[in-house]
Amino acid sequence: MAQKYARGADRVILDEKNAAFLAKVVTFAKAFEPYLPPVKAITSMRNLTLLALLLGLCAPLTAQQYTFKHSSLPCLNKTFTIVVHVFPDSLGRFNMTEATVRQALDNANPFFAPICARFEICEFRYHENWQYDTLRRPNEEIPEITTKYNVERRINLYLVGFFTYPYDECGLTEIGGIGNPVSSYIVLRKDCINARALAHELGHFFSLKNTFEGSGVELVDGSNCTTAGDGICDTPADPYVPGEPLPLYVSPQCVFINQKQDATGKYYNPDLGNIMSYYQCDTCGFTWGQLTAMAQAYLASAIKFW
Repeated sequence: MAQKYARGADRVILDEKNAAFLAKVVTFAKAFEPYLPPVKAITSMRNLTLLALLLGLCAPLTAQQYTFKHSSLPCLNKTFTIVVHVFPDSLGRFNMTEATVRQALDNANPFFAPICARFEICEFRYHENWQYDTLRRPNEEIPEITTKYNVERRINLYLVGFFTYPYDECGLTEIGGIGNPVSSYIVLRKDCINARALAHELGHFFSLKNTFEGSGVELVDGSNCTTAGDGICDTPADPYVPGEPLPLYVSPQCVFINQKQDATGKYYNPDLGNIMSYYQCDTCGFTWGQLTAMAQAYLASAIKFW
C-alpha cells in the first residue's frame, strides 16, 4: 500500500542509545548557543535531530532510526514503483532472494522521506538470458537490456552478478534517469544489495552526482560550488579519486586522514557519511541541497513515473 506523507509531519524513533546521544547534543548545543541562530524548544525531538544533522553528529543515528521533514523542502507525496529484473548465472542460479532486495529498499526509504518520496517493488521478473548476468561491455549491453526488458514509467532495477568497469563499482545508473521514463536504468551487483548502495544509485537516478565529482576541482571554501564538484553547495569538497584505495583517505575509525590540499592550499574535510560519497562510514543521509535537487529533478521531468 502506498504510504502518504503529510507536509510538516515529523516522526523520530529513538532507542536508549540514541536518547543518550541526543542528550550529548543538548550539551554540545549549549556550548555553541552564542554562535547558533535562535531555536525554539531546542529540547524537542525534531529540533534535536535537525541540530544533530546540522552539526554533523549523526554517527549513531541511522536512517532507520529517524525520519524528519523540513518545511522548506518540496513534498512530492509520491510512491515510485520499481520492477526488479534478475538474470541467472551460467548454471541457472539467480543468487539472490526477494526478501533481501525488499529489506534493502525498506531500509533505504527513510533517506527519501524528507521530500515525501518512497519506493516499492511492484514485481520481480526473472529472465533466462544468463549472458547478461556478467556485463563485460556495459556501454553496449545495457542499451540492449533496456530495449528488451524495460517497463515504461517504472524504475527498472537490474540485478547482475558482475560487470566490467574501470573501478570496483557496485552499480551503474543513468544520472537523471527520472527524466527518461523509457530507457533509464539502475544496474546493481547482487553482492551489493544493501540500503546504502541502493540509496546511492537512486540518488544518481534523481540527478545527483558523486560528492567527489571532479576529484579535487571544487575549492574547500565552496566559492566555486555551483560550477565544480557535484554542483551542490552544502556538500563539502571531496578530493577522492575513483580507483584509489580508501585507506589512503579514511582510517579504520572513519577519520579523514588524507593530506591533499585544494588549489588555494586548504585541506579537505569531506562529509564521510554522505550517501553520495564512497567512504564506507556511518551513513548520515542526504543534505538539504541534495534533497532539493532530487525533488526538483522529478518536478521538472516532462513525463512522470508511476
